[in-house]
Amino acid sequence: MLGPVQVVAFQFDSLDKFKGGIVEKLDEVTALAAVRILDILFVAKEENGDLIALEAGDLGEEEGDEFLGAVIGELMGFSFDDGNVDAAADGLEQASAIGISPTDVRQIGHDLAPGSAAALMLIEHRWATGLRDEIRAAGGSMVAQGFLTMEGLAIVGTQLTATADAIEAIEVATALEVEATLASLQALETIELAREV
Repeated sequence: MLGPVQVVAFQFDSLDKFKGGIVEKLDEVTALAAVRILDILFVAKEENGDLIALEAGDLGEEEGDEFLGAVIGELMGFSFDDGNVDAAADGLEQASAIGISPTDVRQIGHDLAPGSAAALMLIEHRWATGLRDEIRAAGGSMVAQGFLTMEGLAIVGTQLTATADAIEAIEVATALEVEATLASLQALETIELAREV
């Protein structure tokens, strides 16, 4: 069963700075196993207004997965036979109040300025699968979701940093306590072995 799936989109003013490091960094994130990148699609809007899907070579990557972008591409209405948006896929449902709908995904591409690009990712939050199920079992439903904006961080950034530092200090102290306990147990085993000898 999939965990909660989030759509994340980033806009780029141009493709000039693509050096092939974005996919590499995504691999580092997914190695943690808490999240999984289900799909990623890079798109660009040409000067004439056409939206095109970018391939690995366009992004500074030497090679890429031929299936990369197929899921998001379907949400955006791409036909990968020719790499362009299929206009026949219009008429999607209205955007939902909570979450991102296919209409919202399509709008991201529509709103791009000519000459700019975007990266859209589907991220599965594997860590939240059990939490989501328990919330549903208790009759709960999502009423809001999203990343805190830069404006929000400016208001509470100091407190959040202090909280994060405190959590890290607790984790370090716990790790040292565990290490000390293991060292003590090893010392006791050595003493006991010496007594037996």
